[in-house]
Amino acid sequence: MSTDDIGNLAAILGDLSHFDQQADRMQQGLLNQQFLGRLLNHPAGFASSPEFQAATGIPLVAIGETQFVGNSQGGILGGAASAVSSEWSRVVLGVPGINYSLLLPRSSDWPEFQTIFDVAYTDPVNRVLALQLIQLLWDRGENDGYAQHLTTAPYPGIDAKQVLMVQAFGDHQVSNVATEVLARTLGASVHEPAIGPGRSNDVDPLWGIAAYDPGAATNGVLVLWDFGTPAPPPVNLPPTEPEYGTDPHGAGSNEPLVLQQALTFLFSGQFVDVCAAAPCRSDVLGG
Repeated sequence: MSTDDIGNLAAILGDLSHFDQQADRMQQGLLNQQFLGRLLNHPAGFASSPEFQAATGIPLVAIGETQFVGNSQGGILGGAASAVSSEWSRVVLGVPGINYSLLLPRSSDWPEFQTIFDVAYTDPVNRVLALQLIQLLWDRGENDGYAQHLTTAPYPGIDAKQVLMVQAFGDHQVSNVATEVLARTLGASVHEPAIGPGRSNDVDPLWGIAAYDPGAATNGVLVLWDFGTPAPPPVNLPPTEPEYGTDPHGAGSNEPLVLQQALTFLFSGQFVDVCAAAPCRSDVLGG
């Protein structure tokens, strides 16, 4: 998705019968990512252009070494782009999720768009039905339609990917529920201990996700980072400031240990425990 989509999205929210336009745009975005990867990987791509070379003519990109990082929407769509790609093998999904119809009502970003949607669809029941029905089109362009092919059962001619997921506890924009559904769908494991005692309102935090075992094969690793934000509401509503503290959605980009973990994985495919066998905590938000 791009800035150019915003105007048309506003029109679509007033008449969801046009949502196929956005689904097509998302698929075009997935295709664009593949060609961007090809341009980075191929000797006749960016590396052949003076703009991507040192003064000596040496390429400034490592030919054939492209890997993928996607954060927020890049994490929600990045699994789809990676599942269809032959251009990279390792994937870092920051604050990712699955299933937009689940994400939207729990996202602090949704109320801005909801003001248009609610005017067009005045019946609360119809609103719920509409979001569920257009998910069938959303599946064409986000993780929900491709997760089963990302780490297992890859498409013909495409290798399964190695995946690292980074979750922000209490995320205001991408619900923790959606991140954990993605992890369970992939059959991923989670860094344990995942969360400190008393931090989560769940009876069984990270339910259904096995603990990461460095000696065992895994379909991906999930790391839950606690930036001090309160636990999210247990209902189908977004956490908002100030009641639910500062949004930790982008905090991982400012935490050196998150970057160390992600870069190590991207360069080597190895998962390193940067939290000393303890829950991963950070004070970058001042918590």
